[in-house]
Amino acid sequence: MILLRRATPRGLALVAAAALGGLYVLHLFGGLWDPELGLLPGIVRSGSRREGWRHASAQNATGQQRLAAVRGAMAHAWKGYRDYAFGQDELQPLTRSGNVRWGNWSISLVDALDTLWLMDMKDEYAEAKAYVQKIDFTRSPRGYRVRVFEMTIRALGGLLGAYELDHDPALLAKAAEVGSTLAAAFSSPTGLPYPSIDLNSRRYRSTTRLCIAEGGTLQLEFKKLAQLTGNKTYADLADRAYEALEAAERPIRGLYPTFIDVNTGKYDLGSEYSLGGGADSFYEYQLKQHILHNHKRPQYGAQYAAAVEAVKAHLVRKNRDGLTFVGSIGRHGGAYAHRMGHLACFYPGLLALGAQAMGRAQDLPLAKELARTCYLTYKHSPTGLGPEGFVFYDRDPADDSSRAPDGSDGEQRVASLDDLGITVTDANYILRPETLESLFVLHRVTGDPVYREWGWDIFQAIESHARVEHGYAAYRDIRSPASRGNLDNSMESFFLAETLKYLYLLFAPPDVLPLDRFVLTTEAHPLRIMPN
Repeated sequence: MILLRRATPRGLALVAAAALGGLYVLHLFGGLWDPELGLLPGIVRSGSRREGWRHASAQNATGQQRLAAVRGAMAHAWKGYRDYAFGQDELQPLTRSGNVRWGNWSISLVDALDTLWLMDMKDEYAEAKAYVQKIDFTRSPRGYRVRVFEMTIRALGGLLGAYELDHDPALLAKAAEVGSTLAAAFSSPTGLPYPSIDLNSRRYRSTTRLCIAEGGTLQLEFKKLAQLTGNKTYADLADRAYEALEAAERPIRGLYPTFIDVNTGKYDLGSEYSLGGGADSFYEYQLKQHILHNHKRPQYGAQYAAAVEAVKAHLVRKNRDGLTFVGSIGRHGGAYAHRMGHLACFYPGLLALGAQAMGRAQDLPLAKELARTCYLTYKHSPTGLGPEGFVFYDRDPADDSSRAPDGSDGEQRVASLDDLGITVTDANYILRPETLESLFVLHRVTGDPVYREWGWDIFQAIESHARVEHGYAAYRDIRSPASRGNLDNSMESFFLAETLKYLYLLFAPPDVLPLDRFVLTTEAHPLRIMPN
């Protein structure tokens, strides 16, 4: 069975040439390619009706052109990194330089490996893979404390994802090096990892305050490493940490306070309950552990289901304009905050994945509503980019002075986010992937083409406002279309690992990383579902 289908660079380049030049060129599957119609009639299977063929091939042409455009964006981003920051952690695109903010582990390179492989950028992938052998994952700059969570999802996840596609033993050996290095952080009395560790002195960060995402977003990577290396210790470390989070007393069934003490194993009941930063991927890994284990450990599915019901009961609301959102509960289960961040836009995709993997069809309507809300934060901003943080409020429904007539797409036209009852609290767009992640999963689960259209809108906004001469740059204020002085000198590694990968998968055929064979980590690294 073909699990992966990779379009060749030659084929994608020819498709792009057809779109741009209007010339007849060879199609990647053989035959002649027409820029408007796709494959020429002479190679259509006998019995096909020409009109039906014309419609289908035109749709295919659009899909191939979009794939080529996304691949072109990856090539542009990677060229900037390769030319000015190769081997460093991140590209700083405005100053044409690099940084080592993640301990000089070449994080952008490692994080991007499987994206390069999926897009069949063979030369770039080979060069990056060769460089991995030069990275010493047992050391970091003097005085630097490695953040265990970040290095698990970016470095360990990146190496494992590349190995799952390439099967090069050298990649697995490097993944084991990372796992062994990070395992030293799991020495607390509870088994929870310390948030950070100085690799040179082996000293831990003085604080013992850990967010649940830091303790509960290690399981996929460490369990996969255990399976592939045969070293059960890695799985034991992951299980013990997760069990500590599950066992600790908490007042709301299915919800978890954001912070826990590493040494005592007690939750900080004064911390909030949310799906935002510090908590988000903990809930994600409940379901994804269930999937990774091929449904053979039912406790994870049960815990995920309990969390979904609690989120529906306590965190989901609608504003007066009918937009569904997820807020947060304050200290000690107190006042509800109508606050949502871009990070929480992963949740529609998680609900859709759970609907497919666990037969929870009842969650799909909520997934669609939340995805629409996240998309609208992009669509109705002046730049088409989505904000980092926003709050919902109730607008007087009689105040329709700024609304335009309904559009052909069924969405009522609004002049701004404010007219939807949304106030931007953090106007940054740092090239985040969460909304695109949800659009990808929803398209795979439902087949509804609207999610591809929404994703294409977002991609075009990124191209218009975040693309710079040597890569892509974070955007400071999505409310201002003027890019002058509005760009940050930053291109996070997750733009390569997640944002562009999700865009590519959104337009790729469903047999590219099929969701019944792979589970994607929180950093979008593909891991094969474990056999029975």
